Amino acid sequence: MPADGGGRANGAQLTVLTRAVADAVPGIVEQLAAARPGCVYREMLALLERPLLLRALALTGGNQLRAARLLGINRNTLRKRCRELRLPLPRASRRAIAAPAPLG
Repeated sequence: MPADGGGRANGAQLTVLTRAVADAVPGIVEQLAAARPGCVYREMLALLERPLLLRALALTGGNQLRAARLLGINRNTLRKRCRELRLPLPRASRRAIAAPAPLG
């Protein structure tokens, strides 16, 4: 733990986040159960996973390998989940690959 007490601050923030999620779950489950009975688990995971993956990709400038490492998953898993959730994956420009930027 850092000498400045940062570990305690992070623990307190995690507790607040945990509580916020726990407070939100009942209402979300009720709405999903009314709208899509039998699909609550899948829909709830998609609700959480979609913004999580988008944020990880945004934080890494669209770099899929770095985003996967941030999340603690394999890059192929990230690509598969993005495809299944119909999330856009940034692609390297063919022109950028074929013609490197001039030096100088």
